[in-house]
Amino acid sequence: MPVLKLYRHGLTAGHAPMKNSHPRAPRGAIEGWSEGATRRNTAMLRSILEDELHGHGYAVTLTLRDCPPTPDDWHRIRRAWEMRMSRAGMIRLHWVTEWQRRGVPHLHCAIWFTDPDPTPIIRSWVAVAGAYGAADRGQHVRPIDGPIGWFQYVSKHAARGVHHYQRSSENIPEAWQSRTGRVWGKLGHWPIRDATRVQLDAAGFAAFRRLVRGWRLGDARSKGDRYRIDQARHMLTCHDRTASQLRGVSEWIPQHLQDALLVNLQTRGFRVVC
Repeated sequence: MPVLKLYRHGLTAGHAPMKNSHPRAPRGAIEGWSEGATRRNTAMLRSILEDELHGHGYAVTLTLRDCPPTPDDWHRIRRAWEMRMSRAGMIRLHWVTEWQRRGVPHLHCAIWFTDPDPTPIIRSWVAVAGAYGAADRGQHVRPIDGPIGWFQYVSKHAARGVHHYQRSSENIPEAWQSRTGRVWGKLGHWPIRDATRVQLDAAGFAAFRRLVRGWRLGDARSKGDRYRIDQARHMLTCHDRTASQLRGVSEWIPQHLQDALLVNLQTRGFRVVC
């Protein structure tokens, strides 16, 4: 039966996988960004209660000149920086690892402190990553000004899929190809509201997908985003009829609009089970 997952700032809709009881294979080495990693990162960001992000927040990009020889070296640099941030009064941190076209990793972060002074961010990074050419120049820190600043951070980094050039396997350093380690993570206290699950029947699911497509198309037109307009027009296109009926959707839609979509379905007679 089709299932919706409604987050504070977005939703997914699709058919739940069939139950199986076969033994799970051991988790293998992480080889960069995958569909699963992207999906989990997006779900976490959609769940944030932005009004409860207390403290002084900053959006951060931390770069290197030279690529660490192994992912273990990169992991040690990041962990050493995190420890220094904890000692500096860090409340929470969200980070992602991405790659430049020249095959060198960098970090994008959202970080909050009890103290408004952001000086330790760059100073600490240069101290732990200086051996790889990290310098004051090339590092970027800007304030996250309340919910608006948070959504600016999210809109820039959460919209990137696994095929974005900074997450593409083509830009992963050759020595890292078989194992990159974790590509995103979070630390500290994050105010999160878990997703609400809603079930639809097959007809309601088809109608809901069309509503989401209509909303995405209208939102893209209002912003003049030609790429997203084309994407919205073709988001449900599939030449395989069976696959077409099962195709899910994932969208950043505010909570009050999610409620409006469900009310629309109910008033049209579709079955909605919360």
